[in-house]
Amino acid sequence: MVSALRNVFVIHPGGLGDVLLAVPTLQVIRSRYPKHDLVLLAGTEVGRLLQQCGVVDRFLPMESGHLATLFIGPPQLSPAIAEILKRCDLAVGWLSDSDGALLGTLREGGVPYAIVEAPMSGIRRHQSERFLASVERVVGADHEGPVILTLPESFLQNSLANLKRVGLEEGMDYVVCHPGSGSLHKCVSADRWLDILRGCQNRGFLPFIIVGPADEKAVQTLGEEGLKKVLIVRPQSLGVLAGILAQARAYIGHDSGVTHLSALLGIPTVAMFGPTDPVQWAPRGPYVSVVTGEACSCVGWDAVRTCREKTCLQVPVRGVLHGLDGLLARYRQVTNS
Repeated sequence: MVSALRNVFVIHPGGLGDVLLAVPTLQVIRSRYPKHDLVLLAGTEVGRLLQQCGVVDRFLPMESGHLATLFIGPPQLSPAIAEILKRCDLAVGWLSDSDGALLGTLREGGVPYAIVEAPMSGIRRHQSERFLASVERVVGADHEGPVILTLPESFLQNSLANLKRVGLEEGMDYVVCHPGSGSLHKCVSADRWLDILRGCQNRGFLPFIIVGPADEKAVQTLGEEGLKKVLIVRPQSLGVLAGILAQARAYIGHDSGVTHLSALLGIPTVAMFGPTDPVQWAPRGPYVSVVTGEACSCVGWDAVRTCREKTCLQVPVRGVLHGLDGLLARYRQVTNS
């Protein structure tokens, strides 16, 4: 069904973590255009999640080829995109457009304010601030502090059903552990993970491992022996994963989209960083602890891939568990008051 409202159109082809880092800016845009539909062109899973959580009103799946038609030009626009541009008062594209093709299409489509900018620069600045900076001349730069994503009740119920299938019951004190990431070069060693899992168990928590399609290799490195007493959960969708995270006592992971999701849900989140810069990429939220090894000396990602020492990923287990203890103490003080 086509909306009769005017709209704001946002294009974001990034991965899960990158899109989630833009949520504070999406909320600023919504506050400046409260009577508009906020339409997001992004990956299906994250677009659906943000729509169901009320961050955006509608989404178009990146996988459907809409973005390609925007680069070709107005004559080739998909009907859905043409309809959006016809009623659009602001369009924002967070991607590279070196020849100006996308910006030209938006302007030819009649959009009065069109911004296309890859939110990257040589300045050491957090990525969420870069998203906001790209649109501040139109929407301003003020926002109301930490953003917490609120899930529909159906997400929570679906996640409970998923957990029951592997033997977890409602009310259990569980800690979600995510040993994977978008790259194995961001992941700490198996022996550190096993010590972290034991540390959670010694604190009376039930740790379990979540595994997505890109995480199988990371889980394999833990070995069968180390996983004998640890449950493994494979969420069926991003919505189920979000529901699982929302009901956890805490979360431990690397620099990954799942870690950003946990932080955005307001869950006590310990994020282990290695070759990526936490000043630019750390998750943000009221209950986040970032733990690092030594500063990474590699120049460029090719050097990261070939590095054998990986001292930046020698994250102290004691630091991870200390961060967990501190977050849980603060979290209890707030939620029990």
